[in-house]
Amino acid sequence: MIDGLPQVMGACQAALDRAFHYGDGLFETIPVIQGKPLFWNEHLHRLQSGAAMLHMAAPRPEQWREDLRKLQEEMAGSERYVLKLVLSRGSGWGYGIPRHSPPCRYLFATDWPQRSADHWQPGILTDICSVPLLTGAPYLQAKTLNRLNQIMARNALPAAYAEGILLDQHGFLREGIMSNIFWVSAGMVHTPSLETGGIAGIQRNAILNCLQEWGISSVMGDYLAESLDAADEIFFSNSLIGIWPVKQFQGRRLPGDRGEISARILAWQSALGLGYW
Repeated sequence: MIDGLPQVMGACQAALDRAFHYGDGLFETIPVIQGKPLFWNEHLHRLQSGAAMLHMAAPRPEQWREDLRKLQEEMAGSERYVLKLVLSRGSGWGYGIPRHSPPCRYLFATDWPQRSADHWQPGILTDICSVPLLTGAPYLQAKTLNRLNQIMARNALPAAYAEGILLDQHGFLREGIMSNIFWVSAGMVHTPSLETGGIAGIQRNAILNCLQEWGISSVMGDYLAESLDAADEIFFSNSLIGIWPVKQFQGRRLPGDRGEISARILAWQSALGLGYW
């Protein structure tokens, strides 16, 4: 039954899917701008890497591309929308991995999220979340369907903060609730290492590559929250927002979109079609 209404057995495939029962799957969220999915190959590569980590069979890239082609026929004329790829291990009961169940792939298109222009200019308010990010296992680096940690962190964060900063159980900086975090100190860009947990975002990697091309030094490492006290700029990144610069952290004013490096990244991402329209 669904909401009290009887259903024919097998009519609702999702009801038998391990993604529904156990969160046993992976996902990618991809911006589509003027018909072009940004960083498509990078998203597929991360999806396949996550599947390998979870010992899950993955569809061939050509299958996803054919799904995309069919969906784009339906979305023709849409300037900007969100594409979501979901890979489930398939059907099967119990915590043991089923050996003969083929994976199931889902592809969705949704409207572009409506957010205030202030998130980009002048920037957002942020603070450290009271809920820690669970780390310490390799599979926590995969973009799985289990997002309860992030849901509880977001729920505990006051609504005035568009994004929050997650520390791990040991007090080290790791990421934002839905993003990666960067900060600038003395002209050098810093971002946390994610070897023990946290998602290495596609946009995070793109930003690190741009910084290298621009001759701007960047470094990854294990940092305590106090590292942000000396930050000249802070910004968050993910595939849909591009970056959100921070204008205030724990009551301390920051330059937001007027920060030298933040402004340069915002301009680059605007050319890609990200940011506020």
